[in-house]
Amino acid sequence: MEERIFTFREFQKIKNKKIYSKLKKYIDDNDLEDRYEFFKITKDSIVPQNFVGTIPLNDIQIEILPKIPLVENDIVAEKNRFLEILQNISYFKEKFFNDSKIAIADTSILEIFINLFIKEVEEIIEKGLLYRYIGRNENISVFKGKLDINNHIKYNFSHKEKFFMKFDEFSINSLENSIIKLTIQKLKKISVNLKNKEKLNKISHHFENIIILPNSIENLKYITFDRTNDYYKNSIQWSKIFLNNQSSLIFSATNGEVATMLFPMETIFENYIANKLINIVKEKFYNQLIVKVQDDSCSAFSTATLNDTKLNNMFNVKPDIVIKNKNSKEIFILDTKWKILDKLDNKFKISTDDIYQMLSYVKIYNDRYKNSYTCEKAYLIYPATNIRKNSFSSEDKIKFKTDNFELNICFVNLSSEETTEKDLVNILSKFIKEEGKDEKNRKI
Repeated sequence: MEERIFTFREFQKIKNKKIYSKLKKYIDDNDLEDRYEFFKITKDSIVPQNFVGTIPLNDIQIEILPKIPLVENDIVAEKNRFLEILQNISYFKEKFFNDSKIAIADTSILEIFINLFIKEVEEIIEKGLLYRYIGRNENISVFKGKLDINNHIKYNFSHKEKFFMKFDEFSINSLENSIIKLTIQKLKKISVNLKNKEKLNKISHHFENIIILPNSIENLKYITFDRTNDYYKNSIQWSKIFLNNQSSLIFSATNGEVATMLFPMETIFENYIANKLINIVKEKFYNQLIVKVQDDSCSAFSTATLNDTKLNNMFNVKPDIVIKNKNSKEIFILDTKWKILDKLDNKFKISTDDIYQMLSYVKIYNDRYKNSYTCEKAYLIYPATNIRKNSFSSEDKIKFKTDNFELNICFVNLSSEETTEKDLVNILSKFIKEEGKDEKNRKI
């Protein structure tokens, strides 16, 4: 079967009639429009919204790329960059991406993931499949292990030649092997990449005698790793993605044969920027700055009561990122926005709600920490892009000020780790420079 992948971007209209009918049926079957708002359906088009990923539909795959190109005019480099970003988000903190290069041209993100899983399983096969002692209860003609007295009386009253025994058997039918076999079976049904399908068929032969254990998927969460099974770790992590649908970052709709991976780009962008800031602070600013992600230490109200009875904190706010300067005793509020701004728009397409939200964050944090810190500055971080002439680059800076509030609009170039780190270091350096200014003012 020829590999057929159709590539679109977020918010690009899908009008091809054959693709439209197949995709609409899949969206309706899995409630992806109303419940998850992944798509908007009109009479003649389907528009993917705010996610990146792959949808396998029988003999074709629909691939959705970011609305903001991560790398300009180079799809292969862009997919490589997207994988690089995924390695820096919390869900993939195990870094179970194989370091070896993958042929990415004309291959969907899903097929890349399948290829990475295959490579991990190939390494397992090379090292040898895992055997474990498996507890068994069985009516046998040999006395081994421990006699199960209750069952022995129940089943063998008239069969003196039998023994109902409890014993451990050194078996290849471990939970780890059961999980990998289940994953291989599923991927064989959804892959349309000829090389992947060939490799899946090849590795499946090594697992054909494995018995799939009852409740394997339910028991997947109980697998732990030690020196005996550590070489299974990456493959099991991939299996969790393909089988479990457990991540808030990955939506996987399944009907037995289809696995759809959709990555909400707002969450990916937020998580990526937060983790990069944490790492940069650890490396360069650990003596001065503290980073907290999704900090919920502050409530909109200092106290709450019901009929004069004190209540626990409620209506806690949760900014994306909070950074404290330990020396200058300042707090900076940062939020990320996966959105393209426009220089020609009278408000640059900055949401008024976002501004009010940042204003409220600053006020709440300033009130909460007024005895130890000041909080007057907030930052909205957007992806930089040259997709349009009127778009913003990472060199652009926007600042809004009042007497006790400053909102900075910053842009980060996502085309490489180097450009992203450079732009984030520039933002963090402002927090240190402010400290230097304060010290000078105090001396004067």
